[in-house]
Amino acid sequence: LYTAQATYKVSNLLLPQSAMRFDWHIKPAGPRAQALKDFFGQEFDLHGHGKLGYGGAARSSFSLPKLAVRQGRDSFDFSPLAGNIAWGAKTLAVDFKVDRLSMRTAEYVLDVQGVSLLSDVSDRQKGIGSGSLSIGKVSTKEFTAENFVLSSTTTEKDNRVNLSITPKIASLDIAGQKLRDLSLEFAINGMNSASVEALSAVGHDSNDFRMLTADEQSRVKQALRTLVNDGFSLGIPSVSAKTDGGSVQGALKLEVLPAKGPAAAKFSTVDSVRASGQIEAKGRVLDNKQRSMAMMFGLVVPTKEGLRAGFELVGGSIKANGKNFDIKANLDYVDEIINEALK
Repeated sequence: LYTAQATYKVSNLLLPQSAMRFDWHIKPAGPRAQALKDFFGQEFDLHGHGKLGYGGAARSSFSLPKLAVRQGRDSFDFSPLAGNIAWGAKTLAVDFKVDRLSMRTAEYVLDVQGVSLLSDVSDRQKGIGSGSLSIGKVSTKEFTAENFVLSSTTTEKDNRVNLSITPKIASLDIAGQKLRDLSLEFAINGMNSASVEALSAVGHDSNDFRMLTADEQSRVKQALRTLVNDGFSLGIPSVSAKTDGGSVQGALKLEVLPAKGPAAAKFSTVDSVRASGQIEAKGRVLDNKQRSMAMMFGLVVPTKEGLRAGFELVGGSIKANGKNFDIKANLDYVDEIINEALK
């Protein structure tokens, strides 16, 4: 195991803007500390300067010097890291930047440029807040992606929690294909706030739901039962991409409807779930062979501008591309799994 040593220096002199100031360092310790120093050619030293406000809120800078390794034909470079962290009773805010990270071996190469992270959490227990991860450019032997942004927002309104996660890529070159303006939004809306908080608390205490006590199992099942009974929706409100020959747009939504019967009633997918989705391709997104194959299997239908696929699930019946399929028998197995989890 790797161990670390933390050292700090505190100044308790009361000043108008802070009750305390502190400097801190975290360095490897134990028998492997020297091995890490030899490997990187310098000491690994994460350090910062912070202050504590009179209301209990604290903030600190942090930085890590450049790390570089050269061993034969292999290399690793990590540009200096610099950032800030601030926290309070419920809040947490973090930001940092790294100019470049690169790694090269005889079989693998990775080059990452312009990394930055912003996170602002107003309620750590419920995960309420927003964040974004930005990368200017990522290159490997297989692909090159530019201007990647992963953003997430979690809000609470009327005792309901809503989550949105959206990755975007301005351009992607992979397997001879050039894609532009890729975007995919994933969303979960209308989750019961108390259930989210209860699941978050158990997940934190049990290290991501590992080896739950009997009490924790009961709390998880109660939270899930309330979550399902109150209803929520999840899906992909939008997905889009452009190619040299055309474009693709689509959406997917699944709704778990609020329970109409008693809270202890068994869950029924036929009665409680509905879903719909569609995707439309304009121009020459697929070549002739791919297009013919997709049409032959009934996956898509032709349109004036290209191809379209869609489905709707209501009452245990799926309508897809103009055809109807009864799947009630298949959903019985899904009900068994869900009800077993909620017992």
